[in-house]
Amino acid sequence: MGYMKGQGATEYLVLLAVVLIIALVSIALLGFFPGLASDARITQSNSYWRGEARPFAILEHSVTSGGVMTLIMQNNDATGSIGMTNISIGAGSNGTSTITFAPGESRTVTVSGVASSPASGSVYDLQVNITYTTPNGIAGKQYGAKNVVGKVI
Repeated sequence: MGYMKGQGATEYLVLLAVVLIIALVSIALLGFFPGLASDARITQSNSYWRGEARPFAILEHSVTSGGVMTLIMQNNDATGSIGMTNISIGAGSNGTSTITFAPGESRTVTVSGVASSPASGSVYDLQVNITYTTPNGIAGKQYGAKNVVGKVI
């Protein structure tokens, strides 16, 4: 019976080694296959901009090989109409024309010059800054906690 004392410690060390190997393999797969890493970033970005961003959400977005971004944006603020006075994405801006969003309303917004001739299929990662006015006429700014990430079409 004296030779069985170390069995519990040995089993523990073997199980710990198996868990560490599985973790290392998972990390290696995410690091060695760039497609998986970029897809994870795209998913995280879309999740943030659809659900957590306030007052404007970006429901869908795409960039063409000409550097033009098309966005479907929604007013997530229920207190009243919000006027978006400017949206800057990467190097592009939509100018100074005010676009008014009623509560819950979605609109298509186009921003040109966000990137200089991106290759089709490449990944874009662009910072978003939105300037708006509240229903009470107070100016505000929305800076995305996450960039807009996607693949060029």
